[in-house]
Amino acid sequence: MAKSTKGFSAKDRIEHSVYGTGTIADVTDRYTMIDFDEHGSKKFLTSMVKLAPSDTEAPAKVRRKKTTKKKVAKKTTTTKKKTTKKKVAKKKAAAKDAGDEEE
Repeated sequence: MAKSTKGFSAKDRIEHSVYGTGTIADVTDRYTMIDFDEHGSKKFLTSMVKLAPSDTEAPAKVRRKKTTKKKVAKKTTTTKKKTTKKKVAKKKAAAKDAGDEEE
């Protein structure tokens, strides 16, 4: 039978209808944080969440090794100059003026 979190405290094992079994991480008047076995951590409104007690044990947490980033040699890249509309307009005007002066 589901009930509100008033009877639960941190580290209690619970069952949620959608996310399955989990462990309560923190309970306040406003929010309840639960670490679910298969769905990660979720935050619920304490007044709204419906939970049932669970007899299952928490799975052993697997600690991952820290990965280090490999140093990669920096590549020198040349960037292509961007030609703006103003620059193009100036070049056209200059070419036009130069063409007018030749006549």
